[in-house]
Amino acid sequence: MKLQNIFKILLPAFLLVGCVTSKKYKDLEGLYNNCTKNRDSLQIANQNLQSALADANTKIDVLERIKKELISDTTSIGSEIRYLRDKNKELSDLNTILENNYSKLLKGTEKEMTDLLNELRDAKVKLQEREEELAQKSQRLKDLEEALAQKDRDVQNLKNKLLDALKGFKDSGLSVEIKNGKVYVSMSEKLLFASGSTEVDQKGIDALKELAKVLEKEKDIHIMVEGHTDNVPLKGTGCNKDNWDLSVARANAITKIILKSATIDPSRITSAGRGEFYPLVPNDSPENRAKNRRTEIILTPNLDALLEIMK
Repeated sequence: MKLQNIFKILLPAFLLVGCVTSKKYKDLEGLYNNCTKNRDSLQIANQNLQSALADANTKIDVLERIKKELISDTTSIGSEIRYLRDKNKELSDLNTILENNYSKLLKGTEKEMTDLLNELRDAKVKLQEREEELAQKSQRLKDLEEALAQKDRDVQNLKNKLLDALKGFKDSGLSVEIKNGKVYVSMSEKLLFASGSTEVDQKGIDALKELAKVLEKEKDIHIMVEGHTDNVPLKGTGCNKDNWDLSVARANAITKIILKSATIDPSRITSAGRGEFYPLVPNDSPENRAKNRRTEIILTPNLDALLEIMK
């Protein structure tokens, strides 16, 4: 209950208990008013103190954060100072070494100075020579890469020309592919020869004529004609005593047809028999033996440009 209400209740009681003079009443009322004013002042002061306390707590939090930051900065600066001290020592030691070397240089004789200058001059000349050599090697490497790329393009173009020229014989046991940078034209026995024979069939002759037309225009291509057989021994008493004789005779027959069918320098062609010794697949079935009985015409591009670059 508020003090003012208490006073209002008690005042009439005092009047009833005894006679209270007007002066005493006024004194009591004045005292009451003073108490009320003091109470209000105390409340305001208390509020001000509460506000000041909140501000103080806020400032304390800010100061705590600043303190932590200062501690962190001090640690970082300490590490940086130690690092700079170490670097300073390294530089000081290096400076001492340089000063010693400089002193020795000053104390050296004129001959030693001359020898040193000559060594530096020779080193410069060797460095220039090395740089020129590296530049030449770099250029040769670029030239070699371009020559290889051109060779690959030429081989691919040759394959495309052959595929176009021989497309009518694709289903007759003829294939064209690129292996190891060369074009391989493989013709099965059934396209070229009767069993055990060295005489080329007409369909085989037609295919070889188309092939020769392409090779006539490709003057930088070397031609290798290889005859291959299976491992079944020859029977009979003809000119060919074994598979090796048969493979050589077949390669020669095909070479002659190519030369007869177009204007091709014979020095570009090599004829060889491989017999049964380079099978594509094991000779363990009739189908596999048929695959091995073949003639391969291997076309190699001219590599003179590459060899010249590599010298």
